[in-house]
Amino acid sequence: MKKSLKLIFFALVLTLLFAQTASAAEIQQQAGTIETSATSSVDVDPDIVQLNLSVRTEASSAALAQENNSTAVNKAMDLLVGEGLSKDAITTTNYSTYSYTKTDNNTKNEVTVYSSNSSMTVTIKELDKVGEILDKLADISEVNVNSVNYSIQDPAKYKDQVIASAIAAAKQNILSSANALGVTIDKLDSLKIDFNSASNIQPYTRNSVSLSTSATPQPQSPEKITISATADLSYTVQQK
Repeated sequence: MKKSLKLIFFALVLTLLFAQTASAAEIQQQAGTIETSATSSVDVDPDIVQLNLSVRTEASSAALAQENNSTAVNKAMDLLVGEGLSKDAITTTNYSTYSYTKTDNNTKNEVTVYSSNSSMTVTIKELDKVGEILDKLADISEVNVNSVNYSIQDPAKYKDQVIASAIAAAKQNILSSANALGVTIDKLDSLKIDFNSASNIQPYTRNSVSLSTSATPQPQSPEKITISATADLSYTVQQK
């Protein structure tokens, strides 16, 4: 009798273990997901330009270096306003003055030189004026053009378009994958959107636009701006 009870108990244990294993496998299968990523983009013409300028002056005293720097900045601003830009489109930042020593070429003595530096940011909405403005800035020897940054004033107006397209492409990838695997999608598990509208920056080395050069390196045909969205999408699946 005791032997029969032991056999029955052992059979019950095996049954419970099998049921737990089957249940775990079923839960894991039901919790399965298909993940994918898709990107949609649109190329548009830039409609705004930002010039990053630096103004540097040197003199034998800090006061004179600062005075010369102020004169050069005002000269640049007058030029820009004369080209039809508003003063609101011009900002001056990062003003500094420092000193350093160098050897005078004539006397061979150590002399102290004072340098004043300021930065200017200029926003231009009339792209056809960029080349002419850079040409004229080149006539101010203290002004250097550090970069020309082409961008879009309102990239958000393309946002819905690229996001919707990216999500549609991602979902189509999931449907195709599910069909190939022999499963059906159940419900949305997660969605992550990455929206990007990178600017087209034209860099310039220091002094590349200065000293009245007649060959201003102005890009006449700036590249289009790529506005994109990436959708990371996942759906839970069930077996057919």
